[in-house]
Amino acid sequence: MKVKHKLKFLLAIFISTSMAVVSCGSSDDESGGGGASATSITLSADALSITVGSQVAFSVVDDLGNNVSASTSTTYKVNGITTSNPYTFYTPGSFNVVATYSDLTSNTITILVETVADLTLAFAQNPVNVNTDASFLVYDSLGADVTSSSTFTVDGNTISNPYQFTTLGEFTVIASYNGLTASNTINVVKVFTKKALLEDFTGTWCPNCPPAAAAVSSAVNGNENVFGVSYHNGFPSYPDPMEIPETGFWAGYYNVTGFPTVYVNGPDTRWNFPNLAEVNAELAETATCGLALDTSISGGMLTVEVKVGFKTVPGEEVKLMLYLVEDNVTTSSSQAGSSQGSNYVHRDVLREVYTDQLGDVIPSGSISATEDYVRTFSNLTLPSNIDNMANLKVIAFVRNTYTKTFTDYFNDVHTNSPHYDIYNVQEVEMGSSIDFD
Repeated sequence: MKVKHKLKFLLAIFISTSMAVVSCGSSDDESGGGGASATSITLSADALSITVGSQVAFSVVDDLGNNVSASTSTTYKVNGITTSNPYTFYTPGSFNVVATYSDLTSNTITILVETVADLTLAFAQNPVNVNTDASFLVYDSLGADVTSSSTFTVDGNTISNPYQFTTLGEFTVIASYNGLTASNTINVVKVFTKKALLEDFTGTWCPNCPPAAAAVSSAVNGNENVFGVSYHNGFPSYPDPMEIPETGFWAGYYNVTGFPTVYVNGPDTRWNFPNLAEVNAELAETATCGLALDTSISGGMLTVEVKVGFKTVPGEEVKLMLYLVEDNVTTSSSQAGSSQGSNYVHRDVLREVYTDQLGDVIPSGSISATEDYVRTFSNLTLPSNIDNMANLKVIAFVRNTYTKTFTDYFNDVHTNSPHYDIYNVQEVEMGSSIDFD
């Protein structure tokens, strides 16, 4: 009896232990406990088109939403050969990738591996202005932007990106990336701001002239690239004390038929003030040259250095004009058309012309797209009728010369009138300097 009870006791322990093992065991199904098992898996990659030497990471997700990419039960094959995840492709071509998980097989994905055969070097701007940033852009043959990983050289010297060229001309830039190179030529030029000169033919005898002067003053005050100069011309019966030989000569020479007449950058464009259409049209043009001025007074004598930089060499004769103007002038001669009488303030009165009245020719041999034309005017005498030295300015401009025919149909008369267009203009206050801009 004792033996029988002992066998029953041992059998109970064995059954209990077996049930415990079954209830505490785990399944290969990593979808979690409960019952449902995955029936399919989906393979994807973080890139399907790469270059040689690039790495691709794969991802496997079952139809229950579980990511089993890193499971020990998941394997990957590239063109039938078991590989790691991630995997680096070292040869070009098309590669089929399949994953398996337990007894499930994924879809097939194709990885296209290409060789970067060459580079393309481009410029953010070409031509580029001297002493301003030039930016470079580099792309591989697959269109990838590799600028930040590229190096750049000019004449064998490594340069930064962006880079400032300090001299004019054409430069070959070489870009290097991952053993590949690309070259391109950038043109370094001068870029100048186009400016406008409003030339006002006026006189103290002229009752219609104050509105024109006010329009010129408004345009000048409203735009730093617009300058004004007033050419005073009088009559024997009503002389203008601000007239100088040049202004009286020009009124006839350029066939000024009425006062006031305001020209924009030369007598070919008459300003329909106060509308700014003609002024804005001039400012919108591309400047073919620029001017820099440096002025000083010593011993009562004026010295002016003029620099003219040409973007391109003009195909015609051009001349340099140099003016001395005085702002805020009053005179004993009352201004007709104004209630202010002799208290009327005249703006930017032309006091002196330091070049020939028709301009000084700039020798064609002195004009270059790479070298500035420089001329220094020394020991210039200041006129005796200046009211206030603090109001003096120097104006310089470059112009051409041509002849324009006017027809008087009533009298059947044809008049040839010399004209000019102003290439560009610059102004500076006395004793100051201004660089190219």
